[in-house]
This record gives sequence, C-alpha cells and structure tokens, in this order.
Amino acid sequence: MGCFLSIGATSTMVSGMIPPRTQQHSGHHRQQQQQQQHHHQQLFSSHLYSCLLGLLVLFCSVQTTFPCPRDCFCEPHSKNVHCTNKGLTSIPENIPDDTVELILNQNTFHNPDLTRRNFTNLMKLQKLYMSRCGIETIALDTFSDLSDLVWLDISNNKITFLADYTFRGLHLKHLFINDNKGIQLSSEAFEGMSTQGMYMHNCGISKLSVKVMSPLNGTLRTLWLYQNDFESFSEEWLYLFNTLGHLRLGRNPFHCNCEIGWLQKFFSKHNSVFSGGELPSCSTPALVRNKPFSNLTADDFRCELPTFRNVDAVFDREMGKLTCQARGDPTPTLYWIRPDGTTETYYSTPGEDTDQNEGVMYMTNVKLTDSARYKCVASNPAGNVTFSLNVVWPSTPTTLTPPQAPKDNVIVADATSQPSGRQFRDEAAKGKKYDGGDWQVNQPGMKLGSKVEEGGQGGADGVRRERGKGEVRFSMVDIVGAVVGTFLLTVLLCVLFSQLYWRRKERLRQEQEDHYSVPDSKPPLAPARLYIMGEDGENRVRMLNNHAPHTECPT
Repeated sequence: MGCFLSIGATSTMVSGMIPPRTQQHSGHHRQQQQQQQHHHQQLFSSHLYSCLLGLLVLFCSVQTTFPCPRDCFCEPHSKNVHCTNKGLTSIPENIPDDTVELILNQNTFHNPDLTRRNFTNLMKLQKLYMSRCGIETIALDTFSDLSDLVWLDISNNKITFLADYTFRGLHLKHLFINDNKGIQLSSEAFEGMSTQGMYMHNCGISKLSVKVMSPLNGTLRTLWLYQNDFESFSEEWLYLFNTLGHLRLGRNPFHCNCEIGWLQKFFSKHNSVFSGGELPSCSTPALVRNKPFSNLTADDFRCELPTFRNVDAVFDREMGKLTCQARGDPTPTLYWIRPDGTTETYYSTPGEDTDQNEGVMYMTNVKLTDSARYKCVASNPAGNVTFSLNVVWPSTPTTLTPPQAPKDNVIVADATSQPSGRQFRDEAAKGKKYDGGDWQVNQPGMKLGSKVEEGGQGGADGVRRERGKGEVRFSMVDIVGAVVGTFLLTVLLCVLFSQLYWRRKERLRQEQEDHYSVPDSKPPLAPARLYIMGEDGENRVRMLNNHAPHTECPT
C-alpha cells in the first residue's frame, strides 16, 4: 500500500503542473499526458512487484526462524541448528524438518539410548554431531531414515558395543567413533553401509578382525587406529591397507617380531600413507623398545624358536597324566600326539602377558602294551620342536605262592635254635582267602625313556612317578645334584685310598730297613794273628812260637 500511495501522489502532482497557456494545444498535450500516464503505470507495476517480493522474503525468513528449538541457535538464511552445551537432557522434538546440520555436542542426555524415533522427521539432515552426550547404545536402524547423511560424529561417548547393521543404509564421508573406551564391534557392525573415513582412535581396542572392516572395502580411504592397544596385526590386513590413502597407527604397543614384519615392509614402501601423524613404533622386545619403524629394518623383526621348559609323565594303574610346557616368541601352540595318531591341541590364552604355554593330557583305560610313544609338539612361526616320550611297560608280575603252614599253625624250631615267633594262620581251612602273611606282591611299575626328535630340545626338568599314594618327583636340580655329589664322593674316596696306599708302602719300607745293621764308614781290620793251617807238626810249632816270651805255659 505504501508503494501504491507514493505513485498516486506523483501522478496528481504531474497533472497539476500543466500551465493554462498550453490549453490551445490541448490535443497535443493530451497525447503527451497519455504517454506519461502509461509510463507511470509501468513504474507502479515494477514497484508493486518489488514490494510483493520483499514481503515474500520477509515471510520466509519469519517462517525459518520461528521453529528454532528453545536454547538453540539457528543461523539466519541457513538450515543449521546449533545446540552445543545448552544443558539439554534429550534431543529436541521441534527441530525443523528441513534442517541440514544439527549440532548437539556436550549435552548429557537422561536417556542414553538412541532410537529411530529421535530422527524420524529429519530426512534432509546431512551432518549430525553428538559428541560428549553420554550415549551408551544405538538401536538397530537408528539412522535408516537419514539417507542424505554424510557426516556422523558419535565420539567421546560411553558406547561399549556396536551390534550388527547399526549403520545400515548410510553412505558417509566421515564416521567418528573415537574416544569410546572399551568399545567392541560385532562381526557385521559395518554391514550395509559405506564411508570414506573411519576414525576409531583412543578406544582401547586390542583385537580387531579384518572381517569387521571388509564391508568398507572399495570405499574406505582414511583409517585412524592410533592410540589403541594393538600389539600386532595379521597379514590379512595388507589388502585393506593397500587401498588406503591415509593410515595412522602410532602410539600402539606393537610387539615387533616376525608376525608384523610385513607391516614394517609396508611402511617402508608406503611411508607417505603415514604422513601427518605419529609414526608406529615398537614397545617390545627390549632390544627395539620405543624405536619407530623408520629406524628399523626387516632383520629387527625376529621370532624365537620354541623350547621346552618341563615335561612330566605320571602313571598309575587307572590313569595317566602327561604335562608339557614350552616357551617361545610368539607363544607356541602345543600338541600332544598319542600312539594311535590322534592329537590334542592347546592354544595360548589370549590376553595373558606370557610367552609360555602348557598342555596337560589325561588318559584313562591305559592299555599295558609293551611300549608306547607320546609326542609333544611346540609350534610357532619360527618353527616346530618335538619332544618324544617312550613309555615301556614291564611284564605282569607273577603272584608268589606262600609256603604251606603246618596244621598246628606253628613252625617248630630246632632244639638248638632260638624260637622265631613267626606264625601262619590256616585261612584256607576257615574258608577264607589267604592273605599272604608277610609276603607282599610288587606293584606294577614302568620304565620311562625320553628323547628329543626333529630338532627338539631336551629341556624337560624331570619325570615324575607315582607309587601307591606317595609321589616322588625328580627334577633337573635333583639329577644335577646327584651327579655332582657322586663325582665329589668319588674324588674324595680316590684321595683317601691313595693316602692309605702310600702310608702303607712307607711303613713296609721302614720295617724292611730295620732288619739290616747300619754299615760302618771304616773298612774292617784284618785279624792280628791269622794262620793258615798246614801240616799237623808245622801247625803246632807255629802256635808255640807265637806265644809271647813272658807267657808261661800252663802246668
């Protein structure tokens, strides 16, 4: 109306300004007046259209801003609704149906469960932000009505499990699941969806099957798995990694052995894929701790061949028990192989921080054959090691027949011998089974022989045997102690006997020398008077002449 009045006033003013002196030329002026009126009518029409267009724009702007939810901010001339940190306890219900971007970050919802009803009327929604909202579960087909959605952020919540087909029907550019600590993914959590970017960093994930990511093959280009608890990735991931343009695996406690040697090779050939983020590094073993992949070579990723720590065999008359312990890097898988070829398998326990594994096999109804061989095989990517255990069963012992007791049940002793005091009861005469008196039948035993085959390690600490109710275990320490003790005792006896021998020999020598006189250092003197006996008469004359002159002959 304002436009119409302004134009009307202009027309009246123009007609009132025609001077009287031009009345003689009324025909000419009348023609000019008609032309001016036609021109003013055109101007009026254009102004009217402009006013109507302005009113329409004003009406549309009023209609756009009017349904904005309380405590939220709606940008003018846009379809974005911002409700960040507004203290909302639930998703507002009066959100415009044509909203394109909805931001609900940092609002703690009283109901932590998302359902399809929360987004039924938001079919034009393209970007949805729900970070730090306390969300715990997402029902099936929650986002099935959001066919135009390309950006979904559900990070920093309390989601612990994503069920099958949670995101079915979505074709996203970016999906943010990061910072949901302890989240677990079902095998088909991403089935029926596609995305170009997947962000699952800082979720505390330690194990993730490549089959979970298989529905994203062909569309996934960016994958962030950094700051998790991954120690290793199987080589099955290589196909997916080869299709990526950006990959982040830093700040994971990788155990750098031969199992992830393929990942180091992939890093060396495609290091540009890891650009922009922290590079992957090793946490164990100690030799390569805290070293990034860029400073390592393929030779640094090695595995350790299994070695046996202990092998035990326990048998009695009713049951047998075989125990095998081995260690290696990675933890070996153990196999007990029976003589008939059947096998029992013992896998390492996931999650245990140990490099050892144990396999215990129980046997019932053991047949006492002449011999049997049991094998324990320890296997890991570095190779296989076999421990062979030979069990040799002795022949069945013969039951001894006790001597027949006399009828009076008393053994009569010799008159010169002392009474023995041993008596035998005649149980057969009483209809009872003879108990054998002092005789005792030996219990069945066995002989164990063991050896390591096929490059195996004889690392068994010993073989354990059971006899009756008691149990005796011979460990490697016992065997070594017995050998060392025997050796030292032998050396001691040798020294003792050698000392006794030399002392006896010395004593005999001294006794032998005591039978002879000590020789004089001066030569013996010849006798003063030595006569050689001749004839009888001559001898008598010589004896008389040799008497001293003062010697008197005896009377």
